[in-house]
Amino acid sequence: MLFTSVGHFFTHFYEVMFPALAIPLMISLEMNLADVLKLSFLMYLMYGLAALPWGMISDRFNNRIALIIFFAGTGAGAILTALSDTRMSIMLSLAIIGFFASIYHPAGMGLISLGMKNRGMALGINGVAGNLGMVSAPFAAGLLNWLVGWKATYMVIGGFSLIWGIILFITNIDETPVHPEAGDTVSGSGNNNNMKYFLILCVIMTITGLVYRGNGTVLPAYLELKASFLWDFLSGINLHNITGAKTAVAALLTSLIYLFGIMGQIAGGRAADRYDLRWMYLAFHGLSLPFIILMGLLSQELLVISAAVYIFFSLGMQPIENSLVAQYTPSRWRSTGYGIKFILLFGVGSLAVYIVGWIKEAWSLSAVYLVSGGMVFLLVCLIAILIRVSRGTTCRN
Repeated sequence: MLFTSVGHFFTHFYEVMFPALAIPLMISLEMNLADVLKLSFLMYLMYGLAALPWGMISDRFNNRIALIIFFAGTGAGAILTALSDTRMSIMLSLAIIGFFASIYHPAGMGLISLGMKNRGMALGINGVAGNLGMVSAPFAAGLLNWLVGWKATYMVIGGFSLIWGIILFITNIDETPVHPEAGDTVSGSGNNNNMKYFLILCVIMTITGLVYRGNGTVLPAYLELKASFLWDFLSGINLHNITGAKTAVAALLTSLIYLFGIMGQIAGGRAADRYDLRWMYLAFHGLSLPFIILMGLLSQELLVISAAVYIFFSLGMQPIENSLVAQYTPSRWRSTGYGIKFILLFGVGSLAVYIVGWIKEAWSLSAVYLVSGGMVFLLVCLIAILIRVSRGTTCRN
């Protein structure tokens, strides 16, 4: 749990770190915001596409080796980003981060789902660590950018990744499953049904990835533009003349919003161990729907409140979703199953970088959340279909 939690922290720190630095990069590279966001396309694409092969490698060898490569590779990519001076070199260095960051979810989630008896709560705790990465990344990146610039920010984080890779290299982990999975003994029509349910779940997770990446990409900049109340208050302390201060304030708001995701992960983990996973999946997505729509309609304090409630439910459903993947995949292919999930969630989801840019140019950043609301409504309908076709079966951790 220690190493998987630290790994989850770092993979999401890298993921949210770039959007938090988008405006400083826009100034440094003399580019508009839409073009700066596109620099992250390869990173988010690799973050998803490489998840499947890394999942297969983790199943073939072991998850500990994969996690060592994760820490070392992301650290090296971050240092290369810090040393980059051109748009192309930054894009390629970020792609290296994405390639190695993709290791974590299939390897880390596979290790937890096989090795932890109370799987839902373990995934919830692990989700909290990932949320802490999300919470700390905007503020830490914004603060470090304010103090030393975006290049040094990537250098520092890369160094910490390398240190954790060395610690894991000298540590042994027992990867023996704690108990046999019930699904492994099912044959014939049972396996066919699980495959059908997993395919429906894959469609759901693909759409979830587009919504997730769209929100994560624009939220810091969106808050900087539409929730200026905290900045207006702090301007009285003479911060308005300090380069990067406004970005740091928006990053602080983003971090506070992601704090609600931590409580959501705990709630989702408890629900995953106590109730039918399918109905909890429907409930969490359904409850997030009105608040993502409100994010596109509101501003200032009400925008921040709506964003916090949306994050609570949208991140809180993750232990439930990860438990569903475990339900519908055999243990010998568990990391591969998670690899399929994250190639859809993050690989296809990376297209949101372009979709967001197109929506912003055609309408506005606010429209991104209205479109996302329509996609969440579609998710709710698809989950209802999953419940319908799998009626008569049990779906509990």
